[in-house]
Amino acid sequence: MKWLIRIVVVIVVLLAFGLWYGWSQIGRLVKFGIENGTPPVVQTSVSVSSVKLSPFSGIVVIEGFEIGNPKGFSGPRAVHIGRAEVALDTASVTSDKIVIKHIRIADPEINLEAGLGGTNLKHIADNAKSFASKQSAAVTGKDGSSSTAPATDSKPKKSIKLQVDELIITGAKLSASAAGIVPGANAKVTLPDIRLTNLGSGGAGISPAELTAQILSRISTEAAKASASGSLKNLLQGGEAKLGGEGLKKLFGK
Repeated sequence: MKWLIRIVVVIVVLLAFGLWYGWSQIGRLVKFGIENGTPPVVQTSVSVSSVKLSPFSGIVVIEGFEIGNPKGFSGPRAVHIGRAEVALDTASVTSDKIVIKHIRIADPEINLEAGLGGTNLKHIADNAKSFASKQSAAVTGKDGSSSTAPATDSKPKKSIKLQVDELIITGAKLSASAAGIVPGANAKVTLPDIRLTNLGSGGAGISPAELTAQILSRISTEAAKASASGSLKNLLQGGEAKLGGEGLKKLFGK
């Protein structure tokens, strides 16, 4: 009887190890997907330190997420997120639209760099919007009808669609510089909390590229608002003298 109990214990241990190893590999796959799937969207480098998944709660923790600066900007990065928590509706993972209950991002570091061609954040947001538009156009024709794949092609790949019930960004630390306009000019400010709800809740949902574009656009908008007050206002006074009021509005997308 003892040998039977031992065999059962060994099997249970092996199964537990197999499940743990499987989920650890999924984390690596998600990390690989982020680092290889996001750069074409934002047109700059993207890196992630680690991704951890909990199979029971559906919580995904992304640590050390960074978006590099686009070409033409000198800073090493545009955005650094130490920790982001994503809560998945596990029942939706195999459906056509993945439902995300919430995304919570705390204390991200955002580096707003202004140049004569606009800000780095606006460039990245515009890149994401452009990618999302091209992706949408590849699925539907100009007249809105569904496009058909050539007869020689295999089955068209289904694009991932998302629904995000709530996205919250708290304590975002914004560092702004205008070295390309006013050498040595820089300032820091904490942005107000950002909350977006019901993203992609209607119809087929939104693509990851569209979600990225919406988040970056909102951050860029809040950064532009912050530029009109406090220390950022003082920083930009030199830029206004050089570019003029209209030029400054165009620069920050206001």
